[in-house]
Amino acid sequence: MISPLLHDDPHTVGPFRILARLGAGGMGTVYLAHSAGGRTVAVKTLHTRLAADTTLRTRFRLEADAARVIGARHGAVVVDADPQAPTPWLATEYVLGPPLDAAVEAGGPLAEPAVRMLGASLAAGLEQLHRSEVVHRDLKPSNVLVTAQGPRIIDFGIARAFGDEHLTNVGNAVGTPAFMSPEQAAGLEHAAAGDVFALAGVLVFAATGVGPFGGGAPTDLLYRVRYGEPDLSGVPEPLRPLLVRCLAKDPAHRPSTTELRTALGGGEDAPADRGGFADLLPDAVLREIARRSDEVWREPPHRLPPPVPAEAPRPEAAPAGISRRRLLSVAGGALLGGGLLGGGGWALFAGSGGTGGGGTKKDAVDRPKPPTQLWSNALWCPASGGEVMQVGRNLVMRAGIVLCGINAESGKSTWQASIEETWRSATDGTRVYALRGYREKASLAVCEVSQTTGYLGKPLAELSAFAGKEQFNQLLCVVDGIAYLVARAASGKSWYLVAADLKSGKERWRSPVEGPQAQGFPPALCGAVIGSRVVLCGSPSTDSHFILLSSHDKKHGRKQWEMSETFAGATPPSRLVADDHNVYLGAENLTARRLSDGGLEWMVGNGRDVGDSAGEERRYGAPLVQDGVVYCTEADRGLIAVDALSGTLNWQEKGLSGRKNSRDVTPAVGERYAYCADDKGLRAVDLRARKAVWTYEATPLVLTADPKGGRLYVRQEKRTLALPLA
Repeated sequence: MISPLLHDDPHTVGPFRILARLGAGGMGTVYLAHSAGGRTVAVKTLHTRLAADTTLRTRFRLEADAARVIGARHGAVVVDADPQAPTPWLATEYVLGPPLDAAVEAGGPLAEPAVRMLGASLAAGLEQLHRSEVVHRDLKPSNVLVTAQGPRIIDFGIARAFGDEHLTNVGNAVGTPAFMSPEQAAGLEHAAAGDVFALAGVLVFAATGVGPFGGGAPTDLLYRVRYGEPDLSGVPEPLRPLLVRCLAKDPAHRPSTTELRTALGGGEDAPADRGGFADLLPDAVLREIARRSDEVWREPPHRLPPPVPAEAPRPEAAPAGISRRRLLSVAGGALLGGGLLGGGGWALFAGSGGTGGGGTKKDAVDRPKPPTQLWSNALWCPASGGEVMQVGRNLVMRAGIVLCGINAESGKSTWQASIEETWRSATDGTRVYALRGYREKASLAVCEVSQTTGYLGKPLAELSAFAGKEQFNQLLCVVDGIAYLVARAASGKSWYLVAADLKSGKERWRSPVEGPQAQGFPPALCGAVIGSRVVLCGSPSTDSHFILLSSHDKKHGRKQWEMSETFAGATPPSRLVADDHNVYLGAENLTARRLSDGGLEWMVGNGRDVGDSAGEERRYGAPLVQDGVVYCTEADRGLIAVDALSGTLNWQEKGLSGRKNSRDVTPAVGERYAYCADDKGLRAVDLRARKAVWTYEATPLVLTADPKGGRLYVRQEKRTLALPLA
């Protein structure tokens, strides 16, 4: 993805003019660039601090050589390279297409014909590489780009020649655990047969959305790769025997790349242009290819200015020519969204400690003040599930044991529905849905709630295979006319994740899940549709310090991965906090779990001094992810902002002392302030200064933002308030 250059990124690399960033990692950075003749290229550089490492410099040279070997048909054309430069660099054509993992995320698993053509082309590329006695050693979905003409293999960063022992660290596994060969996982020689094993894993992922050995911790993956059996249950039956051979633990039992290419239908007579590949791709993938093509022709984003020193005065307004989005990114990730204020009164922060003090009259004049309350309603907030939901231009929220419709302008109640349990209702943003009362009829039914009377209408879907009289049946969400439920079967005690089509009224699919594990909890704490997945957060058992996360294919319901997450000492989440890449959780640490396989993407917290209160309760509060930034409170140190992709700490609240953060209240973020709850009320943190500037005296339980309506909502135990968004 194209992103702005940082202030210290180079203006040129070799003969190329640098335009934007495409990605960065521990080894180097990849840039979008133009040649003198206007050709668009991708330029990969090795970090300057690593250039003195002769092994890494040699590996960089081999990467350029391997990219040349694989050629234009199966890789990215090498335009130029200088591995001997003070900062080594490699320029290749800019390939217009997403990585395979992003393509599957956008359009779901590929159909069998597409998997066959994908595999035949990749096998042909590896065959060409192996003929030159080079092995890739890190073939995985993110290193395969999907274009309209066919797949391209990239990133030969750990490729090497056959028998090149001086670049092999024997006894240590080098590569990506989920797609390693058993011999590579053991730190042994990875030859051409190892690339065949990895290619089979890539094809399993393309066909199912998950690798053959699932996800989880690297050590667990390495063990399963070496000793476990691959899961091919979701792979089309005609492909399984071939992939079983490719995934044999013994390299001698695997087919060659030539055999594999032929078996997949990629014989010598296969068309050279692979023009039929685009016809086999989902529409969502073709749209993503088109979007990336269009993105290249747009004006590149402006280079970000250097960060403002802490002692420098804050500018009163954005300089001309700088967009709001760019300014906010400079301010440390304060991006579009809403925040909340409490009601009852307010008190200004003053002094460096932020807890009171004198200050000059000019300071008092310059300090911002909380806005005036728009409306207030005596709506009791439940212990969980008290979020304010947008339905059209109005609001829906729980109020005690009923569901209420609220006029967003006046705050007055417009209807009430007698739906006691929070887990038995949901909204798609336009309508409100609920499960029919479990005390009524035997069958399970999904109904629409009238936004005039609050009554349940005729069932949109009636599922006689499930027990309607089960209290813990739950309606997770409704997306694109499909209701996703967790329900108990009418016969027996089995529980299922169910997809019901509200247009036809029929069940689409079901997938087995765990039933209720703790008294008073439904089977799942929450669930949501994210891209091509239905992600479920299961209830903890009474004696457990873990919650169970799982991902299911949205189209067929097949479980893609499942993993447990430590959640000791924390209130379990009532909603999923996720973006297109990760699920975020705050407890002993702030963690990001990949949606692709459930593996740990990053973790913040180990070794950090978070204050004296850390041992009393959870160290990290309930997080919020907004426009690429994760916000949460860190014990009683204050608010932190973390880059969602890398886990890098963007900034930390300054000057907070003498306050006890409410860890279970998710913060809210507006254009100017972030809002956090603590024992003194609701404080507003200035996103430029990274300091609290005022406090609104209240005891919030839930904060919700409505950026489109320009309102902030704060729910207290017995009252809900609305204020204008600052």
